[in-house]
Amino acid sequence: MNIEDTRKEWLLLNQKVCICKGIPRKNFIAAINNGARSLAEINRILGSGTGECKGERCGPKIETLLVEFVAEPEK
Repeated sequence: MNIEDTRKEWLLLNQKVCICKGIPRKNFIAAINNGARSLAEINRILGSGTGECKGERCGPKIETLLVEFVAEPEK
């Protein structure tokens, strides 16, 4: 992996998914890897969805991560 690839990966992992609470993408991936399988479960674990927008901005992004990292996410 070259320096540019490393930089892009770092930026992607540290991209804020929950803007209100400042929670980066890597935290959501870690929660999923540790067994979280639904939006509600991730929100409970990380505190996302409790900011000013009440999950309107981050909810769809989290659901996309669930689809990407879990074979069949729970509804």
